[in-house]
Amino acid sequence: MLLFTVVKYETSYDTFQPEYHRIYHVVTEDKFPDDVTYTPGIPFPALDAIRLNFPQVTTGTLFASYGSQVTVLGTNAANPLPEKKFIEATGFFFCDPEFFKIFNYKWLSGSPSVLQEPNATVLTKMIAKKYFGDWKIAPGQYLRLDNAITVKVSGILEDHPANTDFPLGIVTSLVTAEANAKVYGYTTDWGNTTSNFQVFMLLPRNVSPANVNMQLAQFSKKHYNYGDKSSVRTNSLLPLSEIHFDKRFENFGDHITSKATLWTLSLIGLFIIIMACINFINLSTAQAVGRSKEIGIRKVLGSYRRQLFGQIIGETLIIVVAAIILALAIAILCLPFIKHIASIQESLNFFNWQTSLFVLILVVLVMVFA
Repeated sequence: MLLFTVVKYETSYDTFQPEYHRIYHVVTEDKFPDDVTYTPGIPFPALDAIRLNFPQVTTGTLFASYGSQVTVLGTNAANPLPEKKFIEATGFFFCDPEFFKIFNYKWLSGSPSVLQEPNATVLTKMIAKKYFGDWKIAPGQYLRLDNAITVKVSGILEDHPANTDFPLGIVTSLVTAEANAKVYGYTTDWGNTTSNFQVFMLLPRNVSPANVNMQLAQFSKKHYNYGDKSSVRTNSLLPLSEIHFDKRFENFGDHITSKATLWTLSLIGLFIIIMACINFINLSTAQAVGRSKEIGIRKVLGSYRRQLFGQIIGETLIIVVAAIILALAIAILCLPFIKHIASIQESLNFFNWQTSLFVLILVVLVMVFA
């Protein structure tokens, strides 16, 4: 049960996005004479060039800043005595409205269009509570970012689930970062690539990823043909379904999980069940001589074959259900400690339809095969 919970959680990352199977990450590969390197980001000016070359595709960006300082100014943008100061290790981003055409978030206040404006920022409900005590009073108030930019809170987002590689907290308009290039390292140099600046595409239903990858290869030859290059740089698509598992590329989340690890955990769980079934069969075999006398007496007294079969299955079912109940009790006690061995900080529980279905299938299979 614990292994199933871990595997289920890790494979659920960002699957709540409605267009999950049509979202792709534009990544970068650099081929050197003796090595290949991978980067999840692209050069800053490549965003506009991609939009120009791929007008049929919705393209959005997310630009991360780590360890930024946020000063709460309140309703007075020129407040000389700021109320609170925070250091945001993660969750501090710049983006444009197109990002929210690709990824679906619920807006409690405002809309994606506010991110077209300079010095406009959006907070999640949790961050708004952290800064102002009540998220409802946050819109219209002011923040100062990195002691350099004063921004106005123009919208509030509903908190995102924990199983996401996009942990939004404070999101400011991309034009604000462009206008303060020295503060955030924004540059129009095509040779500069940072993993903090990542681009995502939502492909139309009639457009294949293979076709877009071919076009991106041509795009790369055209735009990365500068100076004396030591590598051949190419952009390509990485499905959203692979972002949480591909160790070649960093994501904005707190960890990457190998699919090989999840397969290993699944096989360990399977072997545990098989060993339990074998032990049960051995115990049943050891009792076979005594049970054969009982079966013989029942036959003499008029029992039918189906009645005997039902009795054996019924006894097995009672044992399996008892084992499930005991296992569930132990697993519930262990569940709070699972975060110490797996990268899961969210509170988990077994009372959901996936786990219930898993347990039901487990009961039937073990009952029949054992």
